[in-house]
Amino acid sequence: MRSLVPVLAAGLALAAACRGRTQTPVPERVVLISIDTLRADHLACYGYRRPTSPAIDALAREGVLFDDVSAPSPWTLPSHASLLTGLYPSRHGLKAHDRYLPSTVPTLAARLGRAGFLTAGVVNSYNLGPRFGLDRGFQEFLYVEEAADQVEPSTRITDQAMAWLRQHRHRRLFLFVHYYDVHSDYRSRPRYEEQFVSPYRGVADGTTAQLMAYREGRVRLEGGDAAHLIDLYDAGIRQMDDELQRLVSFLRDEKLLDGTLLVLTSDHGEEFLERGGVLHGRTQFQEVMRVPLVMRGPGLPAGRRDPTPASLLDVMPTVLGLLRIERPPSLDGEDLSWQGDADRRAGRYLFGEADHNNAKPDITRAVRQRSYKLHFNRLTGQRELFDLARDPGERVDRATSEPAVTADLKARLDRFMQIRGEAASPSRLTPEEIEKLRSLGYLN
Repeated sequence: MRSLVPVLAAGLALAAACRGRTQTPVPERVVLISIDTLRADHLACYGYRRPTSPAIDALAREGVLFDDVSAPSPWTLPSHASLLTGLYPSRHGLKAHDRYLPSTVPTLAARLGRAGFLTAGVVNSYNLGPRFGLDRGFQEFLYVEEAADQVEPSTRITDQAMAWLRQHRHRRLFLFVHYYDVHSDYRSRPRYEEQFVSPYRGVADGTTAQLMAYREGRVRLEGGDAAHLIDLYDAGIRQMDDELQRLVSFLRDEKLLDGTLLVLTSDHGEEFLERGGVLHGRTQFQEVMRVPLVMRGPGLPAGRRDPTPASLLDVMPTVLGLLRIERPPSLDGEDLSWQGDADRRAGRYLFGEADHNNAKPDITRAVRQRSYKLHFNRLTGQRELFDLARDPGERVDRATSEPAVTADLKARLDRFMQIRGEAASPSRLTPEEIEKLRSLGYLN
């Protein structure tokens, strides 16, 4: 009898857990919103000192805010591919513009489509369009061309999203909405810039062209210029937040919000000369890798903050978990909706890879466990270790003073770097496509 006690206890615990899951309402629709280039630490709900994000803050008060979320890559294409597949870039293979998502890689849209959802996507970046295969699984898909010098908000994105929601209000719907508004050029309507931009007499104009020229050594920018760039960036977030509010207000007015799982996130952050760089893509530091993640919907507690380190890879398994849909095998992400063993989830290793615009591709790598984060340059062999709890700005290198931690993280990173996932199909860019990507800052 004593040997049966643990088995009976485990069975009772599992039954109780299943009853709890069953009692949780299942969302009728899912709206996944990605705001390109949005830094978590520039949102008031993440502690920012400026009122950049009242609509996002309200969603956080009504749902769950994940406080410590990392992107798997510092730029748009591989990071969004990971968001939509639950796999690291080395697993899905989409790490450069001359690649195409392998047909064997499962996507969130395809999985939900097989489960009976109508799947639709409206995106505002060339990186997310059919050119690279990220439209796979979407039954309806619209790419709205982005413009680097755009001043007005992307109202067409919101209008299309609202049209699909209205048209299919009685169907199970998965809607992916992507905005490019916060990305450089940092431009917005005058009334937003008046709120955030201080008087300035320097040369910085916030354009992608000038920021690329700075990278190439043709323009000089300093501390005061960085402050001005941040002002322009924050004004753009505030304008984007009002556009987001238009979408949320529509859901509320149409009595659709309470039955909707609303997920808001980003693909990466942005550099503002923290260590001499601008834009994104070249490094794995927190200003580029930390992204927001807010979920609001049926069964999710209001006003909860989850401090456990998480990843964009976790969005796909979490959505499937909340919908009670079986996840594909071998996903790299975790289901954040299931309490389970919180300490095990907190102790897992999270990786960053797949940079671009360096001398060679995929040079910088990073791995973190709990508060420790190791950076590694595979060409120079340089290692840098930081304790994010004591040093969130990653200023004090502890690689020499904590050799055991450095060795453990490097060994984990070495094993990760041996990953050989799907072989992404080669895809040659046309001269027109090269010029398009160059104008957006993705090619030198």
